[in-house]
Amino acid sequence: MPLVSDFDKYFLHLPRISRPDDFDDFWHTAINELKKTPIDVQFIHNKRKSTGKFTVYDMTYIGYNKVQLFASLHVPDKINKPHVVILFHDYDDVTSYAQFPIDLSFAYCFVELRSHRNIIHYDEVEKKSPGFMVEGILEKNDYYVKGLYLDGLRTIDALRLHNDLDCSKITIVGKGLGAAVSVFTASHSNRVAALVLDTPSFCYIDMAQNIAKSIIANEINDFIEEHKNKKSVIKKTLTYFDALQFTNKISCPVLATVGFKDMLSPAECVFALFNHLRCDKTIEVYPEEGHSAGGIEQMNRMIEWIKNQFEK
Repeated sequence: MPLVSDFDKYFLHLPRISRPDDFDDFWHTAINELKKTPIDVQFIHNKRKSTGKFTVYDMTYIGYNKVQLFASLHVPDKINKPHVVILFHDYDDVTSYAQFPIDLSFAYCFVELRSHRNIIHYDEVEKKSPGFMVEGILEKNDYYVKGLYLDGLRTIDALRLHNDLDCSKITIVGKGLGAAVSVFTASHSNRVAALVLDTPSFCYIDMAQNIAKSIIANEINDFIEEHKNKKSVIKKTLTYFDALQFTNKISCPVLATVGFKDMLSPAECVFALFNHLRCDKTIEVYPEEGHSAGGIEQMNRMIEWIKNQFEK
């Protein structure tokens, strides 16, 4: 009975969304700024990583504010013009999809979140927080997440310049913060045909900051504690980046996952995001699991779900 009660509580969770008056103008201006920056994409054949099934390219391109971005592109050798699956990993976890079971039906682009190549953890037991989630947080135009979100759109633009890919219908998969990037990207690109939100975070931030035990929540809360007189400014900035704000523009099918014991992406916040989606949507629930809800088996289910979207 408690399990049913918890599910009902989460499933009915539908917090009110309030967007700043200049919300649409802010993002319209930001996207136009991005278009002014040359992509300068390069695809370097990585012979060591390539197999008899996939040709692998080390991909570099220029994102918002002229930051160099990195990705690994896997193109199947025997498929002509494959559709692309783009994967965004979680915050401070570039290995989120290191074991992703890639299928020969698609090409795969594994994207490194901006600045993550510069993270060095000398002590894996006591990792030092990267601090990216508070970079520029006092001014929305300078905030780290602004660039992070725009990188999603830039990734699509870069992939379109590869002659062997079909980018007319793209799937995006995101884990944690990567799922928030995925939501933004899908909300601003008509090329996204399917969206997988894997234990998404940075959604319903007002609640997440109070109950999440994640690096993201800790970085922001610690910063607020040190700058108490700036709390209202910080909260205002975050309203422009909460993934909930973009749900009204998602039209493609969505597959989401949630773990009831997830302390990094609390179920209340995941369901807040899911419940606001107005598209064809499915959520897979793991009552006894946390942030890795479903593990490799769930990743296999993601692939099957993606394939089904393209067979319709």
